[in-house]
Amino acid sequence: MEMELKKKGGIEAGVILVLAASLLFVCFLTGGNTEAFLVDDNRMQWYPVMERAYRELANTGRICCYDLYQMKGMPIAQQGYYGIMNPFMLLSYIAASLLPGQIPMISCYIGLMVMAGNLVCYLLCRRLGCGQGLAFLMTAAYSTLGCFWAFCYWYYIFNNYLMIPLLIYVFVRCKKGLISYCACGIVLAVSIYMGNVQYTFYQYVVFGILCVLMILLKERRYFKVLFINVVIGLGFSLPILLLALQASNNFRKYQDFFENPVFLNSLLVHSVIPQGILHRRDMGFSFMDSSVMYRKDNMVLYMGIIAIWLFAAMIWAVSRCAKHMGKCRNLAELWRECKTTYDHAAAWTHEQKTIAGLIAAVLFFLSVMSGGIAATLLHALPVVRNFRHLFKAVFVVAPLAIMIFAWAVGRQERNRIRFVTILLTAVFACIGCFNARDEVWGADRLYGLQIDRGFVGEKEDAIRMIEKASMDCKNYRTVTFLRFPWINDEVFNISENLSRNFPTAISIFSLAGYENAVSDCRMEAFDAIYTDKEFYTRFANADITKNLLQNLTQKPKKVAQQLMDNGVRYLLIDKSSLEDNQRAQAFMDAGLYRDLRPEIISALKELPDIRVVAVKEFNEHYDLVEIDGVNSLCMNSGGERIPLTDINMETVVFEAQEAGEYTLSFAYDSHLQAFLTEKDGTKHPLSIERAVNDNILISTQGGCGKVTLTYQDPVCIMGFVWEAVVSLAFVMLLAGMNSHCFHKTSRE
Repeated sequence: MEMELKKKGGIEAGVILVLAASLLFVCFLTGGNTEAFLVDDNRMQWYPVMERAYRELANTGRICCYDLYQMKGMPIAQQGYYGIMNPFMLLSYIAASLLPGQIPMISCYIGLMVMAGNLVCYLLCRRLGCGQGLAFLMTAAYSTLGCFWAFCYWYYIFNNYLMIPLLIYVFVRCKKGLISYCACGIVLAVSIYMGNVQYTFYQYVVFGILCVLMILLKERRYFKVLFINVVIGLGFSLPILLLALQASNNFRKYQDFFENPVFLNSLLVHSVIPQGILHRRDMGFSFMDSSVMYRKDNMVLYMGIIAIWLFAAMIWAVSRCAKHMGKCRNLAELWRECKTTYDHAAAWTHEQKTIAGLIAAVLFFLSVMSGGIAATLLHALPVVRNFRHLFKAVFVVAPLAIMIFAWAVGRQERNRIRFVTILLTAVFACIGCFNARDEVWGADRLYGLQIDRGFVGEKEDAIRMIEKASMDCKNYRTVTFLRFPWINDEVFNISENLSRNFPTAISIFSLAGYENAVSDCRMEAFDAIYTDKEFYTRFANADITKNLLQNLTQKPKKVAQQLMDNGVRYLLIDKSSLEDNQRAQAFMDAGLYRDLRPEIISALKELPDIRVVAVKEFNEHYDLVEIDGVNSLCMNSGGERIPLTDINMETVVFEAQEAGEYTLSFAYDSHLQAFLTEKDGTKHPLSIERAVNDNILISTQGGCGKVTLTYQDPVCIMGFVWEAVVSLAFVMLLAGMNSHCFHKTSRE
């Protein structure tokens, strides 16, 4: 019998319970700390840029696609992970603005994904035959899967938390009529606007597997369903796909696709380990000394009873298939047995065929995770071969597995087996709660961060340090150099220096920025200051003092020229001793990481046309070296500094007191535009040319007045329009599905 959802005059109690429990669960994980999810990449890479972009949207009514503060100008719409075209991120920003307590937008986003994902998971479990209590328990088990909480510092992995169950739910619900030809395409289009191409691609693969299995089981119209939905999904995604295409030539060619495989035996063992409880007793366990992203606890693999059941089901299926084949005495009987099984499968209901498709998808992604045939096939595809780390397929496997598990338990009619399964699920869900809490609380320890202030407090402290040092950060750039790379995974804190994307949050011009899709010519503009092949240049927005000293010694003229052309007036030099760190002490004892500050300052003093003005303490961890002789960010043809005014992320303004040429130390980009506003308000477009060291040259063409440099990409504008259209279609889709899905149910 199939469980059908029918209106009974009121919202089903399980719906309210799931939403309330999800909110309480997130509060339990964070312990009331609103910034518990604002660690590592969330805090240092994405949030400073997206928070500033949305703040400017609130102030100006226009969201930025470009960031002039970093990398001499850095596109932030092309890659998607800054979330500026994510409709759910906009909702999260609005929620963060309305809620008390300065809750970060990313924290609101993760909370929204968990609540919405759990709601869809619950509704899908009900659709697959579970009662209210069982559906709630399955949702609780889903909430405690280790992969999402082990990597909560990558906010966008929670896209899968919502979109995988939603895609399956829409596939099950919209199985007839015209809506079946567009529903999944709309969901997939929304997914790519949420900001991660890799996971959207995986979702397309899931949808493709479901449709192919439907076709194989005599549902021929799914040829059209597959084709039309993919066309709609790609069509609605066209602007962001074009933006990604713009950046594709600059993406770093990764060689780590096959890194971090997850072997099935390790997945099984780590699915039952109560790491959260063990860590409280200073204990831990890792099967066969395996690791995922250098993590020995492997809590990312925790799936509880789901993984145990999954492996048991695989063993049962193989043994049953072997038993049937063993009864066949010849090929003719084997063929008849296969045909009988196929005919039986072709008569399954839509939900049963969907479950079969989910099983096929799980097997496919398990093969990807372990580096099997599926991974080899994917690696042969262009663009896809640059995806990083095999283990990331677990973010797709986990929600698919819970759906299969819910369907199997819901159909189980043997009371004893059903009771034991439900009991074990509850036990492992409780273990998962402690594991998840341990992961969220341990995220800062994982990367050696010592965060003792809120993000707002960090910004205020940084501004105070800048004001105390009398730094002119509106007309010159600042660069940061680390002393101890690889001592811990991350040994620096953005509140102590101006690295990562933190400068954007406090309106400081930084030479580098976290962006692995930056063009090589952009890096060449400052490769003598920041070594262009160095990991820390691209990923930490800072080089190391050893490289700086080496460049100062081997190519002083190039360093001096780049300091001038890039307007670098301030250098933050790490002076941390870290004597209490054993790894650091070992390096120091070997003479590998001695204090290079005196040699660096001495070498700076020897540079042609460069003068060291002052060396002062920026804070207890960094010294500030101020130099003179460099150009400001805006110069007239006579070499005089022209102050920048009305600065924001993608716009700078200066006053041209006389006609002539002006050089701005920002990277040339074909989408940059300039115009002159004369005193009578008349506006004239100005030409922009590429100058020395990838700077730009603007001629006022015989006029004077206010000159505005800004970024205008028509594809970005089209993207925001398309995003609105897709969001509207998405809302209409959800509203168009039967509204009684939230209401009480009965059996037919």
